[in-house]
Amino acid sequence: MAAARLTPGTACEAVLCLLLALCYASVGAQDTATDSGALRFEGYPDAPAFEVVSRKSDLFFYPCDQCHESMEPNPEIRALDTMHDAEIDHGRGRIWCLSCHALEDRNYLTTLLNEPVDFDDSYLVCGGCHANRHKDWTFGAHGKRVANWQGPRSLYSCTHCHNPHSPAIGPRAPKPPPPVRAGLELQRGADHAADAEDDATEEHADNE
Repeated sequence: MAAARLTPGTACEAVLCLLLALCYASVGAQDTATDSGALRFEGYPDAPAFEVVSRKSDLFFYPCDQCHESMEPNPEIRALDTMHDAEIDHGRGRIWCLSCHALEDRNYLTTLLNEPVDFDDSYLVCGGCHANRHKDWTFGAHGKRVANWQGPRSLYSCTHCHNPHSPAIGPRAPKPPPPVRAGLELQRGADHAADAEDDATEEHADNE
């Protein structure tokens, strides 16, 4: 049986129908999953328990409704002329204020499912796009822990170290080396290599 031949016109129509079908299927699946709560992130079942260090008291403009309570919410993506960071260097132009901040209640952040998130739980918002980093942070491979390595885990959140409006961390000058322990002399790399070579020569002579 000969294969059906598609003209340019019918090929375009077939591709368009396929794309529309996929769109409708994905929308239906997302709606169902959202209604059932399947998409909501509830944490990793095998992750050790932790608490997050609060930083709301360190935020100069918080609570946000000090100003925004008297402002009409405006969802339009636009250039900003405000007291906040007007330039957002995050997501290569794909992120703006309402990607992370709740429209109706500015005292809260928001997830990709429009769920309110407390400012101290900002890691839930970051994890919506940075899932791998968020998992590393949850299990302790990324980020910073406070006080100790045993007992209750107290963690700094993502926004303690990353400015959410410009999260990339630039190069920093290295810290000075630790001091030499009492009773020892400071050795540079060349001196250390020479001493190691001398020790190896003496050991070889002893073995002969």
